[in-house]
Amino acid sequence: MIMVVYTLEGDKMGKNIKAHVVTHTHWDREWYMTYEIFRKRLLNLIDLLIENLPKKECFKHFMLDGQTVALEDYLEMRPHKKDKLVQLIREGRISVGPWYTLPDEFLISGESFIRNFLVGKSVLEELGVEGMNIGYLPDMFGHNAYTPSILKGLGLKGAVIWRGVGGSCRKTEFLWKSPNGDEIVTVNLIRSYSNGAHSGKKMEDMKEVFKREIEELSKHATTKNILIMNGTDHEFPLLDLPRNFDEWSKEIGAEIVHSSLERYLNDVLDEKPNLDVVVGELRDPKYEPVLRDVTSTRIYLKLKNFESQILYQRYLEPLSVLSTKKETLNEIEYGWKMILKSQPHDSICGCSLDRVHRDVDVRLSRAMEVGLSVMSSIFRELLDEGEKAIVVFNPYERERKAVVKGILNLDPNENWILVDDEGNSYDFYAEKANPIEFVNHLHTPGDDSYLEIIPFMSRYLKASSTNAAFMMEPSRVMFQATLPALGFKRFYLRKGSSREMKSGSTSFENDYYRFSLNDDGSFRIKDKVNGVTYGKLNFFEDTGDAGDEYNFSPVSEDVRVDRPDSVKIERVRDLGFIKEVELFASYRIPKELSGDRKARSNEALMIPLKLEYILFRDEPRVDIIVEIENKAKDHKFTANFIFPEEVDKIMNDSYFGLVEHPTVLENDEEAIEEIVPRYAMESFLAILGNKGKCMIITRGLHEYEVQRNDVTKISITLLRAVGWLSRGDLKTRKNHAGPYIPTPEAQCLGKYRYRYSFHILKEGSAEEMFENSKKFLLDPVLMPASKLPENVFPHFTAEKGVFLSALKISHKRNGIIIRFFNPTDKKKKLSFERDVEVVNMAEEPIGVKSKEIVMKPGEIVTVKFPLGG
Repeated sequence: MIMVVYTLEGDKMGKNIKAHVVTHTHWDREWYMTYEIFRKRLLNLIDLLIENLPKKECFKHFMLDGQTVALEDYLEMRPHKKDKLVQLIREGRISVGPWYTLPDEFLISGESFIRNFLVGKSVLEELGVEGMNIGYLPDMFGHNAYTPSILKGLGLKGAVIWRGVGGSCRKTEFLWKSPNGDEIVTVNLIRSYSNGAHSGKKMEDMKEVFKREIEELSKHATTKNILIMNGTDHEFPLLDLPRNFDEWSKEIGAEIVHSSLERYLNDVLDEKPNLDVVVGELRDPKYEPVLRDVTSTRIYLKLKNFESQILYQRYLEPLSVLSTKKETLNEIEYGWKMILKSQPHDSICGCSLDRVHRDVDVRLSRAMEVGLSVMSSIFRELLDEGEKAIVVFNPYERERKAVVKGILNLDPNENWILVDDEGNSYDFYAEKANPIEFVNHLHTPGDDSYLEIIPFMSRYLKASSTNAAFMMEPSRVMFQATLPALGFKRFYLRKGSSREMKSGSTSFENDYYRFSLNDDGSFRIKDKVNGVTYGKLNFFEDTGDAGDEYNFSPVSEDVRVDRPDSVKIERVRDLGFIKEVELFASYRIPKELSGDRKARSNEALMIPLKLEYILFRDEPRVDIIVEIENKAKDHKFTANFIFPEEVDKIMNDSYFGLVEHPTVLENDEEAIEEIVPRYAMESFLAILGNKGKCMIITRGLHEYEVQRNDVTKISITLLRAVGWLSRGDLKTRKNHAGPYIPTPEAQCLGKYRYRYSFHILKEGSAEEMFENSKKFLLDPVLMPASKLPENVFPHFTAEKGVFLSALKISHKRNGIIIRFFNPTDKKKKLSFERDVEVVNMAEEPIGVKSKEIVMKPGEIVTVKFPLGG
């Protein structure tokens, strides 16, 4: 997607300029048209290439946008043209890959990015062709700080990017470095991926386009090489264009060649230029819009995408290592493809037609359903069907004490106790449940209780009669136990004395903090660790939004709502190891914007909100569950936290480490988009003050904003409701960012569920932050079973501060891949029982085998175990 206008001043070019013209198309698979309509145009495009390239010797090369899903989309409809297409790719006339799709970089995990490459590699291998050795990332809405680590880890030669570099570098190439030191040569598309597009121009007009670009880019070039991107969104090539290059070269005074990205990069590197170094995240909107608020548009997609990723990465893939059924891997790849097809920027960012996002929503739901059903089947393969015993799987790579929840077939009116193999007994609570309600929860954005229905799913998929699966007395059970690292623990159900759920006051105290409620439903914390009091945590605010799917824009005459109309304490339950405080609130929210969009309507709607605080006896943590039913339009709803001192920096996680951000930014009136301290996290943010230290962990909530005024206020966006794909009247962005199309479903009416957690930090180290995050995000899973799995995971010992990122069967299905990352600033050790092969992220050997690995600060290490070894 591109909607940028440049004002140029001609300048005489230098001598010996070599202009590389790369003819291409940028293929948004879905955006202002649906997938099938765009696919028909794709069929026409590739038909054109197959028919004409063999006859057009002057037309050397066409780049098919770096994503192999286009090949699948084409060959599904044109299987009879496979050989001709493959031949053109092998001859180098068409370049493809390396990605499966072109994903957004802030709304996905690092592992999703790597799977994207591996699935793209599978498509290429199946066709018997090679992909580009370049990380082509042309239209992402900014770039992640750890993208260089991934590109380098995949063995790619360089990157080609647009958007977000801003004022940090105005050269055509630079050395892009991740915070951990990984670096990659990067081509900076200063004038976009469409600077040489014909856009309907006549052939004779293209000479002036090229002349203009050579003049302009020669001011920024690091070598004599200039890159002209001859294409744009869904554009077909001018097949006779290269015939003119020799003549135009003489007239312009620069060599013009029909080229490729790889040839261009090779020619640049051959000159060994002295490149500027740019470190970290690229999200500067000075010259191009980065459209930062897509991180909260259509929040239901973000919530489902997050849960889909975590289900596949930390449950399904590790468990598949223990499975002996080969078809399981096919099912996992099928699910991954649906996730990856949902992660391109126009898809996961929520900035397309309503019809498009219905498709994205369905794809993510289907991916979840595939994942849950496959996981249930693996459990049934590994475990027996015991009724009076249960086995719990801990997906976290360290031993931990955790709360376990799930659905079991037992009478909640009976009295039960739980005993493990060592004879230890556990408090055990059961209440009547309806598993169908939990199945329905799959369709509520943000509901993460899907893991609790695994026992029911397993029973349903295995039962000889589907009715038999429903003939049960389901109970929702809960207990706390110490679980082994990345392993299984068995417990036995015994009749015994009852465990009553006690009620009590809403106040709570443990060794770490003292908790109390405020009258608006927010809470106070007296931090015993650091001696700090947080007076107002988790209060809600609602503001008007006159923006579009790309950007928030404030309402001129806004009515800010920051207090509920009513608050009612509904229930307090004390289970000993946790205490639950549940309350209901109602917020009076203006219905929508006024007709002139300058104010919010006088009519208000009552928005119900259910709020639950879960207080842990043994942890410095408060979990928060919020359920709302949005009935209003044109607004933004946030959860807010006051930190009782001013801080200069805030940090958040991003792929394999931490990123620091300033809490105050200066706006630039010349920038394309307003510059504000509104950032994107993967799953947590942290504030380290002179006294207090705390963090907030979220599931699928990626956007937060910082405001500093004597105190530091953090606002996490729960919902952003807008009604237009793009508008041209925003206060926060110049010009349109896309077509002017109404999108009423982007108002996000309906029910939502959010789960996030507030943690007190003792040290404020990266180790402490990531450990808290993993414990919160990786819930244990229980299954009715009386035996433990016979197969075990590969054994490793990781020093504290090293975290598991992936455990999976290798891409070629000939080994087990384990990936670790060290987000700390210290060296850390990894050890294994036998020599393991060190591989890169593309799972290719790099010539090292060892029993022990010393990880450098910030390093990411991938190893490969033999299957069955």
